[in-house]
Amino acid sequence: MPKDTYDSKQVVRIIDLLSEGEIEGFPSADGLTVGTNPYFLASLKDTFFNGTPVLGAAASVTQSSTKNDADIVENFNFDMRAAVFENRLGSQTQTFLQNIGDANQSTTLVNVEVPKATVPDGTSTGEFFADGTPVTRQITDTDVTSVRVTVGTPALTRQKKATGTLKGLRIEYKIEVQYNGGGYSAVDFGDYTGEDYLGNGKFKIDGYTPDLYQRVHLINITGAFPVDIRITRTYLENRPDDFIQDTFIWYDFTQKVSEKTRFPNSALFGIKLDAQQFPSVPQRSYKIRGIKVRIPHNATVRADGSLSYSGDFNGTFLADASTKRVIKKWTTDPAMILYDLLTSVRYGMGSQVLTPAELDEAKNGRKDASGAVETLSDGDAIYFDLEDDVAENLDIYSFQKASEYCGGLVAGEPRFSCNVLLQTQQEAYKLIQEMCSVFRAMPFWEAGGITLAQDREDDPRNFAYIFNQTNVTQQGFSYSGSSLKSRPTCVAVKYFDNNLRDFAYELVELHETSFKPVRKYGYNKQNITAFACTSRAQARRLGLWFLYTSHNESEVCSFETDMAAGIKVRPGDLIKIGDPVRAGKTLAGRITSGSTTTSVKLDRTATDMFGESVPATFTFNVILADGTVQVVADSTISGNTVTPGSTLNSAPLAGATYAIGYSDVALSLWKVLTVEENESTYAVTALAHEISKYGVIEASHTFTPRDVTQIAEKPDPVTNLILVEELYEEGDKVLQRVKINWQQSARAQEYEVEFKLDDDKPERRTVTTTGFDILDSETGVYEVSVTAIGYGLDVEQTGKRRSSRTTGKITTVGKSTPPSNIASLNITPIDQHTAELHWPEAVDLDVRNGGTVEIRHNPRTTGDIKWSGSEKIVPAVNGSSTRKIVPLLSGHYLVRAKDSVGNYAVESGIPKVLVELPEPQDLEVVQTYTESPNFTGTFSQSFNSVTEGGITLSGKGLIDSIADFDAVTNLDFFGGVQSTGNYIFANTLDLGAKFDVELLANLQMKSINPDDFWDSRTDLIDTWNDIDADDLSETNAELYVRATNDDPGGSPTYGTWEPFANSTKRGRGFQFKVEMETENDTQDPVVETLGVSVKLQRRTEQQRNISSGTSSSGKAVTFPSAFYSTPSITITATNMATGDFFELSSVSRTGFTITFKASGGSIVDRTFDYQAVGHGKEIT
Repeated sequence: MPKDTYDSKQVVRIIDLLSEGEIEGFPSADGLTVGTNPYFLASLKDTFFNGTPVLGAAASVTQSSTKNDADIVENFNFDMRAAVFENRLGSQTQTFLQNIGDANQSTTLVNVEVPKATVPDGTSTGEFFADGTPVTRQITDTDVTSVRVTVGTPALTRQKKATGTLKGLRIEYKIEVQYNGGGYSAVDFGDYTGEDYLGNGKFKIDGYTPDLYQRVHLINITGAFPVDIRITRTYLENRPDDFIQDTFIWYDFTQKVSEKTRFPNSALFGIKLDAQQFPSVPQRSYKIRGIKVRIPHNATVRADGSLSYSGDFNGTFLADASTKRVIKKWTTDPAMILYDLLTSVRYGMGSQVLTPAELDEAKNGRKDASGAVETLSDGDAIYFDLEDDVAENLDIYSFQKASEYCGGLVAGEPRFSCNVLLQTQQEAYKLIQEMCSVFRAMPFWEAGGITLAQDREDDPRNFAYIFNQTNVTQQGFSYSGSSLKSRPTCVAVKYFDNNLRDFAYELVELHETSFKPVRKYGYNKQNITAFACTSRAQARRLGLWFLYTSHNESEVCSFETDMAAGIKVRPGDLIKIGDPVRAGKTLAGRITSGSTTTSVKLDRTATDMFGESVPATFTFNVILADGTVQVVADSTISGNTVTPGSTLNSAPLAGATYAIGYSDVALSLWKVLTVEENESTYAVTALAHEISKYGVIEASHTFTPRDVTQIAEKPDPVTNLILVEELYEEGDKVLQRVKINWQQSARAQEYEVEFKLDDDKPERRTVTTTGFDILDSETGVYEVSVTAIGYGLDVEQTGKRRSSRTTGKITTVGKSTPPSNIASLNITPIDQHTAELHWPEAVDLDVRNGGTVEIRHNPRTTGDIKWSGSEKIVPAVNGSSTRKIVPLLSGHYLVRAKDSVGNYAVESGIPKVLVELPEPQDLEVVQTYTESPNFTGTFSQSFNSVTEGGITLSGKGLIDSIADFDAVTNLDFFGGVQSTGNYIFANTLDLGAKFDVELLANLQMKSINPDDFWDSRTDLIDTWNDIDADDLSETNAELYVRATNDDPGGSPTYGTWEPFANSTKRGRGFQFKVEMETENDTQDPVVETLGVSVKLQRRTEQQRNISSGTSSSGKAVTFPSAFYSTPSITITATNMATGDFFELSSVSRTGFTITFKASGGSIVDRTFDYQAVGHGKEIT
């Protein structure tokens, strides 16, 4: 019974909410038209089931691709042939999911057979394409958006009447729709490419199922009502000689009123799967380019999502040149993503950050003086979305500056990227801090708005202010820090690896730099998380920054300053501190009056600052009149007058602070953390700042590649695919099978074997070995393909990878191949009449099981011994037999294997054994009957063919039935030969009395094909099996005998006819005949020599001490049993005198008379013995 290839399926519909919208989309679908089936298809590369991409990255998707393309099918990691998928990117105006969404529905039963076409008489067996009568139903409810029709078959089978073999069938049908009476057209099923779909609204059910199978088709309503749906059967298999079950039924239809929920501003992915593909709902994940946000007008989005800048920033956003409406873009820039979160009214903190006026405009639109919503030239309302609609409470310049630093390239990738899924509600402060941590920023409130301070590499000359003992309070500078031993020496940075689709850790140690704290302080690891980070290199840079700053920027300096200085600095600013306590020298102070741009007067002399070791040059740091700091190298001092190395931008005011740095004593650099206003002072807290750290953090690094794939590498295609046909035993039956073997494929855990016979539906099996058997195979052409499948240890997590297919083909002959010959033959005599033949067991299963071994005898001892010229002397034995008792005859014995379906082993190679018997000395040939060559006996369905030289079977044809005598090649055998016939000998053997006789057959025959002429053979001579018709194995001739104890010349009663070859029979009269037969009416036996030899056993009778008496008639002696003919008699007298003699008379087969006489002729009584030697013993 074939595999049930059809089962009804359950489906699951899933709609995943991916993100707030609008998003950019799926990276792998870039360049394809959004909303089209190719776009949906390419997005499967970025869709993951249980961590495995649905479609492999190697698949090539173009705008014309379908999921049924060979390249696509090969790269699917899951069977998606019947799956439906579509997505939406979250626009305000997006459409609903056409094929996935839920609906209100009602079902109407149909339960009507869709009839097949009537097959005209005389149509050939096989495919028949014609439309049957359609079945139609109408939809009138105008709210219906789609109709689901259910069709199927109670069973789909065909059974061959001749063999009982079950096979599958094929049904084809089409579904058409008509809108408002406008004519029928094929239903558009979109990009559905299941193997059951033939295109243009046509489907097939092709296979075998012994039970109910149903399937569902969804028809989207796209036209005016009323809507007519009709289903027509278009094809059937015409199999008049088989039992067919192929009823096709329309079971019901369901009218669906879709809710058509568009989910505006929500990115969606809809999937419909069936239970055969996925026994459980897979875990899903998606790789997307997320929400589109505002970006500065002079920014461009790179392919990786980072921003590059050109020109100066003017404080506005990228916008449409004509409408001035903001154009949002997807980006990974963390600064602009943070800006979007802070200003979004729908999903961010816009309600708290925007001013009331801005918030009202964002929610309700910009109002004119009359209160009406203003619109642009395109007619759309303005919702705080123009190029210059910048949040008043956000310092857009600080955001842009931070963004520009984030987009700087480090080793080919942006310095900072933000890739994060925010799917839970969080406290605003925490989220802002996490977002700022991505790009080393710190938000603070300044001048009524939020400003960003960022730890970035700035020109150290561009610091905000100088602090020394002259502009701080008398408490001076206060320093604090952490214990050196408590600081981490290595860090494990947790980040999300997009390749793994899971969190990974990057271990970072500072011993890779010139600064090696591990050696000094030991191994002290700390774990940190790189928020929104998907880059291994970015995670490493974070780890280096964390370690470096922990060791080199852990010192905090606190001080209080006056109002004039306090208002000049803000968090994030760089400042320089000249602390005389820490430096050991006072190298800072205030400017005195009389200073110019080329000559600056200090509040102390060179000697006061340097003593006797005045440096030749130094760096002069001074605050100018406008409050800016200027740093001038190569400056000199004489007395209290400094000559700057270059002219100052403006003359410093009296009282302005200055500081001097040189090789021995440098000013320390700090970054302001906080500025807090007190009653009359400002409290400043600053962190030590090392400008050399950026070179360490961003130094190039070669990463050791990781094995990041969660799916096994694609296995190699299988090689050495071998297809072999052989027989096998199953119980008491011998069946055939196709053995499929191949070489182990690298990285393969299992294999999918697909095979089909001729035009049957393909069948698939999955095996874990490198072989598979098609059991109980049939005769025909099998097409086979093997696909290697590889996967990881946890298949649910790793998924499967498929190799390309390796194909092969084999033409099976089944049991039509002749079996092998018996290997050898031997004979062992048992007695003078019988012997035992013995041979090795047949090698072929279908001989041993269900077959036979035939035994024949050929009386010829020399010459060409042919099977067709030999006689069956015993019935065929079971094919598993290895011995048989046979009559012992002179000549050749032959044995030949015959399989269970009647195929003989080939003629050449038939084993033979020769027996040459000596002429027995104790037998006398008493009669020899030779019928050949005249054959004057009685014929039945046979005749003496002069042409063939012997008795042969007659033809079956009648003269009256011959329409064209010229077309008849052999009149004697017209119509084929009779299956049986006989010839009865002309004479009956009469022994005159009942005897046991030895009957020896003399039969020589041949076989012919009476219609086999040169002109009748049209095939190439190289294809002929023989020329002389040697292998005519389906004929036989055998001698039969029957006996009677009555006088054959009277009214005898005979026994039954019995076959014989060399045997002993009892009777007075014997009749003989030859029975001829053929199992093929193109093969005819010819009996060339026919005769019987009758032999009698030699016999001796004797008696001792008989007294002859003196009767004048002599002594009459009667034998106990009569001989067949007069025997020879020997007399031995025991008491004869000299001159005595005896006379024998009346000698016959029954006895004799003896008279003893003296020398004078008188009768005398003597004692004698006799011995009679002859043949035969009469049975009384």
